[in-house]
Amino acid sequence: MTNHHVTSRREFLRGAATAGAATFIPLTKSLNGILNSSSASMIQDSGYPANKMSAGLPDIVNEITLHTPHVIKEIALGKPMQLWTYEGSSPGPILHVREGEPVNFTLINDSDMLHSVDFHAAQLPWDIYYQSIPPGESLSFTWTPNFPGVFMYHCGTPPVFVHLGNGMHGAIVVQPRDGWPEPAREYVLVQHELYLTAQPDANGVFYGDPAKILAVSPDYVVFNGYANQYQEEPLVANPNELIRIHVCNCGPTLWSAFHVIGALFEATFPDGNPVNRQVGMQTVTIPPGGGYTVELRIPDEGYYPFVTHSFAYTGLGALGLIKVGNPPDLGIVSH
Repeated sequence: MTNHHVTSRREFLRGAATAGAATFIPLTKSLNGILNSSSASMIQDSGYPANKMSAGLPDIVNEITLHTPHVIKEIALGKPMQLWTYEGSSPGPILHVREGEPVNFTLINDSDMLHSVDFHAAQLPWDIYYQSIPPGESLSFTWTPNFPGVFMYHCGTPPVFVHLGNGMHGAIVVQPRDGWPEPAREYVLVQHELYLTAQPDANGVFYGDPAKILAVSPDYVVFNGYANQYQEEPLVANPNELIRIHVCNCGPTLWSAFHVIGALFEATFPDGNPVNRQVGMQTVTIPPGGGYTVELRIPDEGYYPFVTHSFAYTGLGALGLIKVGNPPDLGIVSH
């Protein structure tokens, strides 16, 4: 019975890959052949780091500084891309603050173009605080989050869709003033799209393609910067442990239909606000620029895929795993 279950899971993931894109990372031993391909050599020889990030919720802070470097990182196997970033990653770092506590913020523009910041969790005059600053300059201000939840932050410099599509966005989680009613294992997932030029430059590097962004023709739809990264490195939990996942959809355009296969959400919270409690949801719909917090307990050991249930995009990289307990290995090959 166990072998049958493992095979079924592999077949599901393989099927999602076939329906989506050839770059989907399979979970079978056939990957060994792919790893010996020219794409694998490219990723090994390029020296570019993978654009991966932990989904763990970091500690609460009251001081935030964001730099704006443009970097080259792998966003999928054999796909180095120039990213416009906060702090060298796209999404930018997960930020965690507390409702009602002042946040001292500084933006330092160390790129070669105009950049800015827009905090969806803040209530501030756009014409004062969200304006673009030139290269080499900085902007500091203090703001207080008045509502708990999971919110987007992003560059608002025109054309905004280009800055978003090239990677300048992230999630900020505002902890409720008195905390959540029950402690949980907490994760943060940012769903976002990546649009690449048809061909790389002479160094094998891809760039953001504005025409594809406007046509909503993504090459990848991912969680936290890298296609399928949470298959090889699943989120983990214990059986019956409360799991709280803060999901932010940074777009720039597609809606997210967030779903965990094999589980139900015992409670969900639009925009991550505890007062917005819903019960027994199967899938939550998150607009671009929106967020949701979901809670679930999984009683049985095993693997539980999380996806956007818009399946035309699942195979483009928006599929990860929650590993509950210590189930049999699925045969995922490390890169």
